[in-house]
Amino acid sequence: MTEHFVADFNDQMIKRGIRMVCAESVTAGLLASTIGSVQGASEVLIGSIVTYSRNLKTAVLDVDPRVIDQHTAESQQTTNEMAYGLTRLYPGAEVFVAVTGVASEPVGPYEIDKEVGQVYLSIYYKNTMHEHGEILRAGNNTRNEIRERAVELILEKILVLTADAL
Repeated sequence: MTEHFVADFNDQMIKRGIRMVCAESVTAGLLASTIGSVQGASEVLIGSIVTYSRNLKTAVLDVDPRVIDQHTAESQQTTNEMAYGLTRLYPGAEVFVAVTGVASEPVGPYEIDKEVGQVYLSIYYKNTMHEHGEILRAGNNTRNEIRERAVELILEKILVLTADAL
């Protein structure tokens, strides 16, 4: 993803009057960092919460622990709950983005039943939840390549969803 692409994204969001908030798990803050890497970020990004742990997802975003128990932390259902949680925290935004997934093999006792590269995206826009799940293949499929591809996918999806705001 080029700096030009990110700058164009920010310009488009400003023209469309779109401000966003994010809840990031698999991207670990890379989405906000990417938007913030070019001019115009303060007009687009209200903020981002990195909710890597289950406890933070439930405490800050009010994700129902039963959803995580039933579907796992890396699921479309959990990602939707994270996006809904953002709507309660920051009701002034136009776009609410949440992302979860698997960037690498697990370490320690935590077991994951998803393939490396599986990413779940939820974008709440105009009172509608837009869901997307995909197994990302990027370069050598390293942790950072998956995270970078996830950010690129998110920005692409937001551009398409908000095209009607022009």
